Amino acid sequence: MPSHYDAIVVGAGPTGGWVAKTLTEAGMQVLVLEAGEPEPMRRARLLVHRVRRRAGYRAERDSGALARQRVQSNCYAWSADPAVFVDDCDNPYTTPAGQPFTWIRARQVGGRLAVPQHGLQFFRMSDFDFKAASRDGFGTDWPIGYADLAPYYDRVERFMGLRGNCDGIPHLPDPLAGEPVALSQAERHLAQKITAGWPERRLIVRRTAPAPIPIRAARATGKVTLRCRAVARQILVDRVTGNARGVSWIENGEEREATARVVALAASAIESTRLLLNSSCHRHPEGLGNSSGTLGKYLMDHTAITGIRGRFPQEVVTRKPRTSWAYIPQFRNVKRAEKDFVRGYATSVFSMGSVVALTVFGEMLPRESNRVTIDPVRKDRWGIPIPRIACSHSDNERAQARDAIDRCREMLEDAGCTLEPQDPVLAPPGLAIHEVGTARMGSDPKTSVLDPYNRCWDVRNLFVVDGSCFVSQGVQNPTLTMMAIALRAAENIVSLRWRNEL
Repeated sequence: MPSHYDAIVVGAGPTGGWVAKTLTEAGMQVLVLEAGEPEPMRRARLLVHRVRRRAGYRAERDSGALARQRVQSNCYAWSADPAVFVDDCDNPYTTPAGQPFTWIRARQVGGRLAVPQHGLQFFRMSDFDFKAASRDGFGTDWPIGYADLAPYYDRVERFMGLRGNCDGIPHLPDPLAGEPVALSQAERHLAQKITAGWPERRLIVRRTAPAPIPIRAARATGKVTLRCRAVARQILVDRVTGNARGVSWIENGEEREATARVVALAASAIESTRLLLNSSCHRHPEGLGNSSGTLGKYLMDHTAITGIRGRFPQEVVTRKPRTSWAYIPQFRNVKRAEKDFVRGYATSVFSMGSVVALTVFGEMLPRESNRVTIDPVRKDRWGIPIPRIACSHSDNERAQARDAIDRCREMLEDAGCTLEPQDPVLAPPGLAIHEVGTARMGSDPKTSVLDPYNRCWDVRNLFVVDGSCFVSQGVQNPTLTMMAIALRAAENIVSLRWRNEL
């Protein structure tokens, strides 16, 4: 294995895959470090698990599996493929007393998007989200806007083969959809009732695609070296220049390292920030890239509410029922401030024959107190200091949740549904599995970690291209925006390289 590359990318999920694809297609030699297993082994393990399930095995009844994956087993998709999720005993983290955070982690080529039963929902953000602070006065605007990302959204959606419709909703931009999708019979009934009762609300068809795994396209160039079971330990820093010179990692019990002209982190919001904090050195004593003091701060995860279920009258679903899902975009605080909270929420509508279930994702406000630090004592199985995650909902998120539950019940009842006797509650932070923030981008190095192209202000050959860079969250599932941002950042890396500015 060579020891020097044009670039090292940490993480082979959707954002790391886009960076590797873009750089290799430009002729660069790239090392990708992935903590999960090689794809052939992952497929073999999944096949074995499915055979065991057909024979009657249930991970959710296996006390040994539950003990080792106490946190991960809270994920709705865990039982479908437990091996892809981390072992919580080997990969601990800490939280303050009374502040639970459910950190769901899947380690594999393709990232969490490739987990069986992933929802695969892809929605664009707009200037309604990027410039939300200017509208309601809370937080900070992003240093980029929709016009900066629109061409990258187009290219990512084309690559994925996104299916969906153009709906003409200003704050939820239309996709570049290759194939239209029709609402199911139950969804059409609910959509008609919602539009008739509340003109400001819409139920639209899903926007979805197969799980995008761009690292495979990168590998097809022949210019990628993919190291699996490689747990990144530290970013190596040149003592003279202060630039990143490479990455060290643990692989099969051995510590290894490689050097590169460029380092790009795509390990997920918390993992990338953990790596930066664990890379403190004499030039960066408070964490690599942390001269602003904002590294680790402003952690966000969507509020998540489930347990809102109903059953349509028999006459509504007269055709052969099918499983489907649709979407109700944000309708609170859109044209004007109308409630006792800022921002809002969106709702996924899952219909299974006559049964309908609603899942609400609401925007968590960016707060300095919601943050990631390094535990001063504990380490993981590989001897790497673990993160300490302090994150809690504010009164604003709780007010959003109360309103969302009432409005969801209201819409189902108006559609003639019989509500099931469940008590929907606001899940603890982390369980939406949409965590972002902690290494925000900005236009001022005094208040942000990254510049508008995801380049670290303090270390100019270091880029952070995952959800860490988010300034605020919006209500949309974040991965489409992450991929568009990663593609934009990667093209900037290529441009800088050819101008010899790295």
